[in-house]
Amino acid sequence: MSAKLLLGKPCADSIYENICNILAGKSVKLVTVGFDEERWNQYSNSLYKSAAKLGIECEQIWLELGISPDDFCRAVRELSADTSVAGVILQQPLPKEYAHAVNFVSVDKDVDCLNPLSIAKLYLGEDGFRPATPLAVLRLLDYYGIDLQGKNVVIIGRGAAVGKPLALMALQRNATVTVCHTKTRNLSTVCRQSDVLISACGVAGLVTADFVTDSTVVIDVGLSFVNGKTCGDVASEVYDKCSAVSPVPGGIGPVTRAVLFENLLNTIK
Repeated sequence: MSAKLLLGKPCADSIYENICNILAGKSVKLVTVGFDEERWNQYSNSLYKSAAKLGIECEQIWLELGISPDDFCRAVRELSADTSVAGVILQQPLPKEYAHAVNFVSVDKDVDCLNPLSIAKLYLGEDGFRPATPLAVLRLLDYYGIDLQGKNVVIIGRGAAVGKPLALMALQRNATVTVCHTKTRNLSTVCRQSDVLISACGVAGLVTADFVTDSTVVIDVGLSFVNGKTCGDVASEVYDKCSAVSPVPGGIGPVTRAVLFENLLNTIK
């Protein structure tokens, strides 16, 4: 048996098509803020290129690493107050002394859902932005017609960026959710009870064939680099056993960027 591949590109393309249809004739501006560091530059540049294709203005702001935390936060606050700016994205992770700058991103422009008030809205089930990667997981499942209602969903990973918010978002879809992590006892036994298994640990090859059955849908959110190659949490042997699986690369990644722009679109509705 070979699992169905849940590819991200078709899903992302459908999101971009919808964005273009809604944006026709409208002006929207995204601002990215961070330091001149290679990984952030690559990510910010990728957003800039994607924005250009969608007809979205994207301004990239690089601040000097020696800037005081107060001045950094002041710059973020001023951008959030700028009526010409629809969305603000801060570099993640920021150096520790600047991390609290997320508090100065307006919740109305917090398209990356980093402000604690945005997270509170998620916790309370109120309308607001949702974190991009967990939202991408749900968009991918939707695209392939996989309904979570009443399903047993096991999430491996308890991080603030993916595991925790995704658990809340799955609960809102009436899934029965179990959150595990690398210290969970009998992890493979717990995972085998899932209808949908989502791994977001960043531990290459963590999920092996004994974690799944032939009916399990597997979503791989992990990202690791082994021998110069990008890989996920899911071992290759799983692809021969489970029902469906999102690959790494080519699965959640393309959708994550698309839903960031979907969040941006929601700022102008």
